[in-house]
Parts: sequence; structure tokens; C-alpha cells
Amino acid sequence: MKLSLKHMAKSTTLGDMSMNRSLLGWLVLKGALVGIIAGFFGATFRYMILESEHWRWTLLEGMTYQTAVFWILGMVVMAFIIDRLLAWAPLSGGSGIPQIEGEMMGLFDMKPYRTLISKYIGGVLTGLAGFSVGREGPAVQLGGAAGKIVSYWLNSGLREQRILTSAGSAAGLAAAFSAPVSGAMFVFEEVHKSFYPYLVIPTFIAAFISNYITVSIFGLQPALGFTVMEGVPIQYLFYLVGVGLVMGLVGVVFCRTIFAFKRFFGWMKVSRFMKLVFTFVVVALIGFDSQLLLGGGNDLVSHLAYGINGGDMASHEGQAYHFAAMNDPVSGTYGLWLLAAIVVGKILLTCFCYGSGAQGGIFLPMLVIGAATGAFCESALTHLGLIETGLLPQFVIGAMGGMLAAAMRTPILAILLVLEMTNSFNNIYAIGIVTIVAYLVSEFLKEPPIYDSLLQDMTDLPSYESVQTFFQTKVPVVSTYVEIPLRTLTLPEGTMIVSICRNGSYIVPLASEHLEPGDELQISCQRGSLKAAKEFFKGR
Repeated sequence: MKLSLKHMAKSTTLGDMSMNRSLLGWLVLKGALVGIIAGFFGATFRYMILESEHWRWTLLEGMTYQTAVFWILGMVVMAFIIDRLLAWAPLSGGSGIPQIEGEMMGLFDMKPYRTLISKYIGGVLTGLAGFSVGREGPAVQLGGAAGKIVSYWLNSGLREQRILTSAGSAAGLAAAFSAPVSGAMFVFEEVHKSFYPYLVIPTFIAAFISNYITVSIFGLQPALGFTVMEGVPIQYLFYLVGVGLVMGLVGVVFCRTIFAFKRFFGWMKVSRFMKLVFTFVVVALIGFDSQLLLGGGNDLVSHLAYGINGGDMASHEGQAYHFAAMNDPVSGTYGLWLLAAIVVGKILLTCFCYGSGAQGGIFLPMLVIGAATGAFCESALTHLGLIETGLLPQFVIGAMGGMLAAAMRTPILAILLVLEMTNSFNNIYAIGIVTIVAYLVSEFLKEPPIYDSLLQDMTDLPSYESVQTFFQTKVPVVSTYVEIPLRTLTLPEGTMIVSICRNGSYIVPLASEHLEPGDELQISCQRGSLKAAKEFFKGR
């Protein structure tokens, strides 16, 4: 069946799209267009960040009194520019990932042209200044804005607009990390938390085309510049459980520190411009002493994994950075105090920079924190004689996955992203063990996903504990709540019986209906009442 231009232009609803292969075909083409545009902005943004960081390293290395004065004045100017950009495009501040999630939920309606310009310029300026923020969050929002712009050009309906915005977000992450599958999985697991064909196909198309543009600029090598070919010996897999426990705790601490600094900046009774000036000047003063903690930390991860002893390190993206502060390895591992200082310092500086509200993400800094914590664990175990030397890279990449899973609560994405960024598929067991354990620790401590919490902080969404969830249970043979009307049951607050399945047939749970032994129940309840609801149906 041929699809007319008139049909292309009309609003797309869920009913229209059901089983419509013509629309799916057009979504493939539109997804490809989104991938080209989002890939261009994402790849050039990544290049500009790297060039600005290289320029900063060169400038601050030969610091003089005149250079210091020039740099401080430049910081004030950059703070002014970012303040004006945030006033012009309010949704361009911070990471950009919560904004995309809010866009999908109908909470925000970002102005894509303004957001794209503000995010691009602001992200480059914070990278130049040395903010401990990442490029991935801004790249996601840049891609999402590009997708929304394409939907404007094609006169798409709301549903198609959100699909194209999502596809652009995946393309943005693919450009930031050269990880197209992870970019798509990010949209499915983090943004939509669901899969359906009309989302999956254009999202993958956009992500792969964006990645093609990116690798044309940066090459086919992994985003982090190294691959770990050797796996962890099976006798040491038990220690990875301990690493997972540590990463779960570090992830929770990081999430809570983010909001501690946001409260700190909220407590400051000065204008946003003065808050930005304060942040820029503090970052500058730190850079005068050492640049080790500045920037997103892409090359710091490579250095931690390989343990190069001082001197110049040519990064995989053509940069040459100096890590003189890290030339203190002991028997092939780093000093524990140095690694602990990197972990604590990176957490504090990242949360401080992010709390200011300037453009910049936390994705890459989380990977750096995970890498440093993994190196700390490996160094401690080696010093204690519990493991052999030479396992530093394996612990580094495993801990990176654990950090993402603990903070974001997206274990599948965490495993895939680390595998794609390092091409270390021989270590899938090590990464998987640390990731799952860290995820469970965060779940046990009831730490909500960081991006959900940031979105809630920007809106009036209900708390994570009050969000509805579902579980299934079966009515036991011996129970006190059978053979009585449902209206008489005193269920925990926020809990309801959604459906009853009896002998293969579904029954509407009306107030006059009653339960029988063997009934399969679908229960809806608030996350905070999940334990009480399960105990109610199993313990009576």
C-alpha cells in the first residue's frame, strides 16, 4: 500500500500505528534522519569537549601569575554566559537526562532550538573550565532536541514526536560513548522502561547511524581506549561479590551527596550568577594545584586500568595528558591513600559542580568513581596477598558496571555499556557479578534511581516509595481471607487487587466478589507498602 504525503502529515495515534507496516517503514527513514542530525551534534560536541580540555591542560601546565589572573577573569565571563543561557533555555541546565524523561512523561515541553544551542555552548564551556561533569547527559539531550526538531519538520503527532525524541537521545549517547546498543538500551530501560516495535526500530536505526558518524571521526577503537582480554580466574570470583557490596554503598553515597550539594546551593541566598561564579572560581583554584580531578575523567579511567607510571600518556583520542600525581604504584598497584583520595575527591567535586545547575552530566564521572573504587579494591586485596597481581583492569571495569547499576538501577544497561566501551566481553561474568550485587545493595537500602530522583526534584512527582508497582501471588489453601466479600478486606494503604485468575478464567475483582484457594492474584501497591502487601496475602 502506498502512503500519501497527506497520510504522513496527520497525527499518529496508537490505534493508527497498530500493525501498520507503512508507518513503521516511514519511522525507519525518520529515525535515520534523526540519527544523522543527532550524530553530527553529538560527535562534534564530543570533539569540542576533548579539544577544550586539551587546551585547558596546556594552559594550566605553564601557569604564571598573569595566566592565573586571566583564567579567573575568564571563569567569571564563562559564568555570566552560562547564566544567560540558562535564563534563555531553562531546561538546558544539569544533565539533560531527567529533562528527556520528563519530556516523555508530558511534564516538560522543551524548546528544542534553544535547548540545543544552550546545551552545546554551555557544555563546551564547563568542559573548558574543568567542571567534573560528563558529556553523555548533554549529548542525550542534544540528541533528543534534534529528534524533536525533526518531528517539527515532518509535522509529526505527539506520539511520533516522542519516539523521534527518544531515538535522538539514543543517538546522542551512542555518539558520546561509541556505544550504539547501549544507547538504545538506555532509552528502553531508563527512559521508557518498556519495549515496543515502533520505538525499538527507529531507536536502533538512529543509534547505529549516529555511531557510524562518530567512528568516522574517532575511529573504531573502544571509547575508553583499552580492552581487557583476560578474564578473572574462577577462584577469585568470590571477591567480586565484595567489590559489588562496596560499589553498592559508594553508589548510594554518591546519590545522596548529589542532593546534599543541591540543598547547599539552594541554601545560598545569592543570585544564580553568583553561585556560578563561586563554582567556577573554586574549580579554577583546584586546577591551579592539580588537574587530576578536573573534567569528566575519560583518560583517568584508562590510566587507572593500565597503571602507567607517570609521564605523558597519549590517549586514544589523540590527546596527551600528564598524570604526575598518579606515579606512585606499588608492585603494579596504586597506593591506597591515593586511590581513596581520588574516589572521595571525584564524588565531592562532581556533586559540587552538578549542584550549581550548569550544563553537564554525571554519567562519565560515575564511571571514573567506579574505576577508582575498583582499583582501590584490587590494590587492597593485592596488598593483603589475597589475589595475584595483574587483575587491575578486570576490577576497574567490573566496578564501573557496579557503580552505574547502584546509582541508576539499570543493571542491563550497566553491563552492556561497560562491555561496549571496553570491548571486554571475556569479562562478562566479572562485570555481571559486581553489577548485580551492587544493584541489590542499592535496592536493599531503598535508594531510588538517581535520574528519577533528579526528575522528581524538578517537578511535583510523587516520591519513589509512593509510586505504584505490581506483584503476583496465589491464595494459599489455608487462609483467613477466603469466602468473604472483598469489600471487607483491610488491605494495606495504596494496595488493590487488579485481577483474579481462577481456573484459567479472569474475574473482575468487584466489591461483592470473594477469593477462593488457588486464585492467582495481580496486586497493585505502593513501593513503600510492597513488603506489607506481600505479608498480608501470604501470612494470613
